[in-house]
Amino acid sequence: MPDAEVYKIACEKKLIIITMDKDFTRIFRFPPEKCGGIIVVKIYKCMVDDTLAILKEMFKSLNERNIKQNLVIISPEGIRIKKSKNR
Repeated sequence: MPDAEVYKIACEKKLIIITMDKDFTRIFRFPPEKCGGIIVVKIYKCMVDDTLAILKEMFKSLNERNIKQNLVIISPEGIRIKKSKNR
């Protein structure tokens, strides 16, 4: 499914997008405040079990307020949150 269509559905239903697609970090094209929020996972070249372990650990420190209408970037180094200007 094209990125624009994923984003459109997420906006209509106020869903959170969780993806490894770096295109969703372009907040001017995909403003996270119009959907439920966007989580971009930048964990590459890892085994599936290692990726899941990193994600489980990172998600422990996130809550709805961190995610809702924001851009969240998860990498092995940690979590960055770009807060929406509307919040």
